[in-house]
Amino acid sequence: MKRFHFLLFTVCCLLLTVFLWGCGSGPGSPGSTGSEDTGIIVDAQVTGRYNGTDGLYSVDAFREVCDPGPPPTFEIFTDHQATATFTARLVNPDTTFQVGNLYIDKYTVEFRRSTDSIGAPPIESDKRFQTITITAPVGAGTTTVTVSGLILVDLVRKDQYANDMLSGRYSSGLSYINNYTAIYTFYGKNDFGKEFTIKAEMNFAIGDFDYCTTG
Repeated sequence: MKRFHFLLFTVCCLLLTVFLWGCGSGPGSPGSTGSEDTGIIVDAQVTGRYNGTDGLYSVDAFREVCDPGPPPTFEIFTDHQATATFTARLVNPDTTFQVGNLYIDKYTVEFRRSTDSIGAPPIESDKRFQTITITAPVGAGTTTVTVSGLILVDLVRKDQYANDMLSGRYSSGLSYINNYTAIYTFYGKNDFGKEFTIKAEMNFAIGDFDYCTTG
């Protein structure tokens, strides 16, 4: 079988704006009072990460023998992860209202097949619990938080993808490769108990990739 070396895809990350209004104030929220409206805007970006290296968007679902030995050596085969970067800024840098910190406590990952991979198998969505704190920015400044170790495709979903492809029920190109978009949704509350969500997207490929020469 012809195998592909891992690909460095151009990330298509969606930067999404999330307005977080403290204590019930803010445009469009109950209790808005115009100039007293305040909140935080958060831009989120996710990138692929594998074996400690950021920028890897090729998810290997088939473990291969790198050297038959003896003893044989196998390619790295573990959860494919992601790194998220959150950048926060105030909606109104001149506000005198206390804006609370943001606390993310869980996130979900949903998978959408790309238009060139409509015949690919579905990948089950994932939900993870992780605490991420984004400190409220001050004035015109920004707060940036980078978190590694998020899940992109775990071993369970890798194995399921491989089984689906080997079943012959789904179509793909060479080396069982298909393209997907991972849709991340982060859930949390601020210091005042106001709930919020932050979304970000990332494109990736999954199939039979060669990670014997990496790491």
